[in-house]
Amino acid sequence: MIIKTESIKNAQLKRVVEHIFYLAIVFVLIPLFFYFELCIVLPAVCDEGTPAHFVHLVCATFLLHNIVGNLIYGMCTNTTIKGRILDSHGKNNWTVCTECECRRPPRAWHCSICNICILKRDHHCTFFACCVGYYNHRYFILFTFYIFVSMLYAFYFNVKFLAPFISWNHGLAIVKFVFPLANFVIDFGKDSLYVFLVVINVVVGAFTGFLFIYHFNNIIKGRIVPEMKHSPKDSQYDKGWKKNLIEVFGTKWFLTWLSPFIKSSLPGNGIEWHDDEKYK
Repeated sequence: MIIKTESIKNAQLKRVVEHIFYLAIVFVLIPLFFYFELCIVLPAVCDEGTPAHFVHLVCATFLLHNIVGNLIYGMCTNTTIKGRILDSHGKNNWTVCTECECRRPPRAWHCSICNICILKRDHHCTFFACCVGYYNHRYFILFTFYIFVSMLYAFYFNVKFLAPFISWNHGLAIVKFVFPLANFVIDFGKDSLYVFLVVINVVVGAFTGFLFIYHFNNIIKGRIVPEMKHSPKDSQYDKGWKKNLIEVFGTKWFLTWLSPFIKSSLPGNGIEWHDDEKYK
C-alpha cells in the first residue's frame, strides 16, 4: 500500500511539472515565436502598411488563435471515467481495471500517469500533460494541424529573411544548418541565432506534420493507437469516413477547423459504440 501510494504521488508530481512546463510554452515560447515572426521577420520581407502585410497579420492571428485555443481546451477537457455513470449490467464486452477497481467500457484504457481510465484512450500526450481520449481528441488533432501549418507558413518567410545573413562561401552555410548549436561557440552572431530558429522551425514542422498525418489517418479508419496492435488493417468501429469524423469532431465537424470555441456536440458518450441511431 505504501509503494502504491508513493507511485501515485510521483505520477501526480510528474503531471504538475508537465503542466507547468507546457503552460510556460503556451504563455512564453509561443508568443515569443510569433513576436519574432511578426515583428522582425515579416517587416523585413514585406512592406508595412501594405495590403499584403495586413493579410499576413490576419493569417498569423488566426493561426495563433487556433494553436493556443486548442491546446488549452485539450488540457482542460475531462475525458476520464471520473464522475460518469458506468452501467455495465449485462455487457460482456466490458473489462475490469484492477487499478481503478471498476468495470470499464470498450476502448477505455488505464493511464499510469493520469492514474485513471480514459474513455477511448488514444495515447498520453506530454504536450497536453494528459491523455487524448474521446472528449479532447478533436483539440489534439487540430492543435498539431495548426502547428504544422504555422511552421510551413513561417518557413517560407524565414528563408527569405535569412538569406542576406548567410555567407555561402566555403560551405559555412551548410555547417550552420547541420550544427546550429555549434554556431554559438564558433561563429556567434545574429545570423547564427536566425539559423538556429529556422532549424527549430523545420524540426517542429516535420514532427507535427507526422503526428497529424498519422493520427488523422487513424481517425478516418475509425481506430485509436492501442487498436493498431490488435487490428492494424481493419477496425470493428469503422463506420465510414464521415461518421468517423463526426465521432471525433462532432456534428459540426466541417466548422470545428475554424475555431476551438465552436461548439460541436459529439454523437455519443465514449461508452456505447454500436448505436447507429446516434448519427441521425
